[in-house]
Amino acid sequence: MQTPDEWWESLAPSARAEVQRDDIGFARRFDIRLPLVKAAEANVYNTELPEKASFRIVGPASPESWRHATEKLAYYFKRQLSYDFPPYVASEVADRDLDKDRVLVFIHDTVLADWEDYLYFVGAVGIRWCDWENAPASWTITWAWLHPYERRAGYLSRVWPFLLQKFPNFRVEAPISEAMIGFLRKINYEEPEPKFLGDLLRKQS
Repeated sequence: MQTPDEWWESLAPSARAEVQRDDIGFARRFDIRLPLVKAAEANVYNTELPEKASFRIVGPASPESWRHATEKLAYYFKRQLSYDFPPYVASEVADRDLDKDRVLVFIHDTVLADWEDYLYFVGAVGIRWCDWENAPASWTITWAWLHPYERRAGYLSRVWPFLLQKFPNFRVEAPISEAMIGFLRKINYEEPEPKFLGDLLRKQS
């Protein structure tokens, strides 16, 4: 039986080119390119930020480029968890029912020496105001995603006090990743009543 290297060497140049063309779609599935935005664009929600915040707030009135950058992160979340649709799209600006909703985007503001006016969006946490059939309406964390290189770096821990203050008594919506379950257990997250995640949070690793 041929090894992969032997099989590759046995291919004619035209056959190798065809294999590489077909591989592009597969490779793109695993490609993560962080969105870059202009920091100086006027964002009305900057007034709500704490001093020296390592995140920005994106909402319906944010710059279009910021909303599209946030949507890109939402698609990475969709792809990672095999969801049918992204949890956020840039066009939500036109929907009055979503006026309250926000996304906290984590940033890198040191891009290159001559690029001080730009930000990389490296992750996000989506918060929505939800009307529940079996519970009082409440703020809800509906999704969270970080670039793999930025995980376990304390982003969510640092922003948690702001979330508690800005969006009091919020829920965390299921389904959620194992990493998020681990984080919630670590911080001893307590759900509002009724409890939707109770069994997940009590489950032992």
